[in-house]
Amino acid sequence: MFERRPLFLAVGIALGTLSLSGCGSSGGGGGDSSQGVYTPSGSSPGVGASQTPEPLEPGLVRVAVTDSAFDVATITNSERVIDRLDVYTGTADVSGVDEWHGNAVTSTITGGTLGNARLDLLKIEDSQGATLNNALDYAIGEAANRGARVINASFSRRLEASDPRLTFNGVTSATSYQRVVDANDGKGAIYVVSAGNTGSAIDTQGKPIYTSQPGLYEMMLIAVGTTPSGTIHPSSSYPGDDAQLQSRAIGTDFANRDVGAQGTSISAARISEYAAGIIGQWPHLTAQQASQRLLDTASQESALFQQNTCGTSGTLNCGAFYLGQGVADIEAALAPEGDLIVSQSQRVADGGALADVSYLQLSDAYGDAVAASGVLENVVAFDALGRDYAIDLGRHTQSRTVRASQLRDQLQQMASAFSSHATAQTAIEGNYRLSTRSTAYGELLSSRFDGTFGNAQLSAFRFSGNQPSPMGNYAELDVMPMISFQTGSALTQAFERVDGVETRYEIGERLSMTASLWVGDMANDAASDYQAQRSDVGLAWQIAPGLRIDSYVGQLSEQQGLLGANGNGALGLGDDNRMRFAGISLQAQRDGFRGFAEFEQGQGSASGSGLLTRVDGMRAQQMALGLQWQGEGERADRWALTLRQPLRIDSATASFDVPVGRRLDGSVVRDTRSASLEPSGRQLDIELGYGFAASERSQWQFNLLHTREPGHDANAPSDSAAMVNYSYAW
Repeated sequence: MFERRPLFLAVGIALGTLSLSGCGSSGGGGGDSSQGVYTPSGSSPGVGASQTPEPLEPGLVRVAVTDSAFDVATITNSERVIDRLDVYTGTADVSGVDEWHGNAVTSTITGGTLGNARLDLLKIEDSQGATLNNALDYAIGEAANRGARVINASFSRRLEASDPRLTFNGVTSATSYQRVVDANDGKGAIYVVSAGNTGSAIDTQGKPIYTSQPGLYEMMLIAVGTTPSGTIHPSSSYPGDDAQLQSRAIGTDFANRDVGAQGTSISAARISEYAAGIIGQWPHLTAQQASQRLLDTASQESALFQQNTCGTSGTLNCGAFYLGQGVADIEAALAPEGDLIVSQSQRVADGGALADVSYLQLSDAYGDAVAASGVLENVVAFDALGRDYAIDLGRHTQSRTVRASQLRDQLQQMASAFSSHATAQTAIEGNYRLSTRSTAYGELLSSRFDGTFGNAQLSAFRFSGNQPSPMGNYAELDVMPMISFQTGSALTQAFERVDGVETRYEIGERLSMTASLWVGDMANDAASDYQAQRSDVGLAWQIAPGLRIDSYVGQLSEQQGLLGANGNGALGLGDDNRMRFAGISLQAQRDGFRGFAEFEQGQGSASGSGLLTRVDGMRAQQMALGLQWQGEGERADRWALTLRQPLRIDSATASFDVPVGRRLDGSVVRDTRSASLEPSGRQLDIELGYGFAASERSQWQFNLLHTREPGHDANAPSDSAAMVNYSYAW
């Protein structure tokens, strides 16, 4: 047996010689990977002793290229080659007889657009320049042991199962296959092979690898060559009638002009680059999951998929027959699968809130604070495959009102030419009084009913949240229409309507007790449960005839909201947030003068139900004052001057618990962030109004409004608005 060994080796070498997959500078020919049995006389130093690879930076992927030989210096972006091995000698010298093919394949991967592949080159060519099937089998197993997540084998006939007796360095081919399956802590390695360049259907010689190695086959990708138009290249092999081959086949470029080569060797290299792109983004994916993603997202836009005239039956879909699952589309493969979920727990598998329906609508009190903080940038969301995507949730926060739109609505509400023009009506009957404001279409904007019962006065009111309260000093003193007061407060703007009651009870000649309650509800908004309720108690002191001071304290309770803001999903707010308020106001009337001044401040803290965990040290305030002079007589001139600072957060610190990544074990990496909610500026509305009656039926009014730092944004330019209004009563 010993004496016959040289002849046995010679026969084995002849039968086990491989051919490359037609990777040439012009047309491609077929490949041959005949089986054989080859047993070297002994293991070379270092061969078989797999090394533990150095960990790569996040996003980089170890890709093994098993090929004949390489000239590393001439490889495109050769600095991306991080490791080398000659499987015969165990050295790092991978030069040899046929370097051109290995260089073309490797340069296709390193020269791609994704750029995250780091190459481990495994030379399988022996000292005579022959490439053997068992050496290639051994190389893919060795590549897996060395930590490769993707293994490129640009050789034909890799879809035939190797003879179970085939060994290299004492390792059977079956063992090498299993190493690929078991690699990377059970995640396996994506095994990319060439379809071949016969221009005909792949022939597995009755020994398909999917029968003997089903676990490995689920990690394989069969690269089919396509033309620039996306159809099958005439020189490329294809899956044909075999449904199993169709399930793992995918098409891509047959040629790479940058390296002057074409063939399915190039196709396999391109697919390997794409596979590395997916693994680099999401290293938690198994080889089966990542490879399946490429297959599932392959484009089927080719006209072949519109034809059902292929195969021996003449009824098979031509796209599947030639291209398998379609043409590789890396952008689609990298895109999210299903809905993006923002995790609110410590495990990806626990789910979270849908990113698309997560929003935070801010009241005017917040100004530009949240947007300027950047606290919700680079938040990670997860798709159905557990893949993480950095999104900017700051885009999901917005002010409830837009300055330009709000100002336009305020002007239209005052302009008699518009249907939204607000007209006031009052009816008095004994101790009862009813006041309403409505549009020309009869839409009720606000109403107030007052009744006097001895020492007590009871008022019931209703108003649209974007309208001024009929209980405010501006409304009570009947100040002429002013642009800056044609809107609701930051606390009510979210609500379709606000309903409330107020009582005033005289406890002396000049002193009265007051109590009020209002409730706001987003009645027609099924996506939000935001509600608010405010109650106040106070004292009113009539200092002198025509001069009154009111002081009060109160509490604002909000469900799913905070100071007029409301959120949903990952940006939801707490179920029971409370703020305490205190305020003082002054009303004065004497002869033709009417004036008011008011100041209110609130403070409190809140909890969140999403990424926002807490808000501490919140203080907010608002102020307004107005003065009107009116001459005697029905046609007398009226002058008015008002100043108004809308509700503004003076201080508050918001804390966020934000997902920023994931670990391989499925745990979520979270980051604690904080941001100030104090806007950069302070809005101040200064307005001058003048009106006079030109006749008994006609009225002119002029308004000039100047706003500093609109939206509480210090960087926003001041704006001004002017209005001339003429009305005539028919």
